Amino acid sequence: MIEFEGIVELGGLYRGNEATMRSSRPWLVDQSAVRPYDGLQNGDIPCFSDHPDWSHWEIGNTPKEADFRLRWISLRTPTSRLLIADRVLLVYVSWQDLADAGFVAGKQITIDNDNFTCRLMDGGNDFAFVEDGYGGAITNENEWDQLVCNEAGIAGLPTPTDADVARLITDSVREGRHNQLWNWVGANSWLTRPYAQRETARCCRGFASAKYLYLNTFDHRHEDIGWRPVLEQKFT
Repeated sequence: MIEFEGIVELGGLYRGNEATMRSSRPWLVDQSAVRPYDGLQNGDIPCFSDHPDWSHWEIGNTPKEADFRLRWISLRTPTSRLLIADRVLLVYVSWQDLADAGFVAGKQITIDNDNFTCRLMDGGNDFAFVEDGYGGAITNENEWDQLVCNEAGIAGLPTPTDADVARLITDSVREGRHNQLWNWVGANSWLTRPYAQRETARCCRGFASAKYLYLNTFDHRHEDIGWRPVLEQKFT
C-alpha cells in the first residue's frame, strides 16, 4: 500500500551558489518549434544549457525564501519514502547529461542533513499502440502510471480526467487539479529506461497529456524535455 503524505517544501535548485526561483510557468521555455496550445506564454524553467556543466548546478539546502523552495509530492511505500518533484526543474538538459551526473540510476545527495538517492522515475519503455504517444506505455507497471496517473488508487491523489488524457490541451486542463499538482502540461520528463525498439532513443512522459509517452535522442537538449527528480529514502 502507498500513502500520500502531502506536499513537502524541501531544498532548492542552486546555480552556482545562488538558489533559483521556483518556476511559476513550469512548461517549455521556447514555443517556436512546438507548443501545447495557442495562447500560452513561454515558460520560465531554468535552462541547463545556460551553464552546461554540473559543477554549476545542485539541489542543496532549503532556502529561507519560500519562492525558492522546491516542492515534492511525498509518498510512503512499504519500503521507502519517495519525494517526487512536482514540476520539471531544468530544461535543455539531455538524458546523457543526467546519466553523466548519476541522476538516472541514482546519486546520493544531502539536503538539510538528510540523505537521499536522487534519481529519475520509471515510466515504461515502449508504446501501448505503435508510436501513438496518447496511448501511453505498453504496461502501467511503472512509477509514472502508478503514481502520477494514480493507477495505484492512492487516497488523496487525483486521477486524470478524460480531458487530461485527451488529444487536446486547453487552459482548463492546465488549470485542472491533476496538472496543478503534477505540472505535466508542456513539459516532458526524462525517464530511466531506454526505448525498447531503438538503442539511441530515451522515453519521456507528459507534455501533451497526462499519459503521453514521447521519445527523443539520449544526448539531445530540448526546450520541452527536462529533469524531474525523485528523492528516495529506503527504510532500514
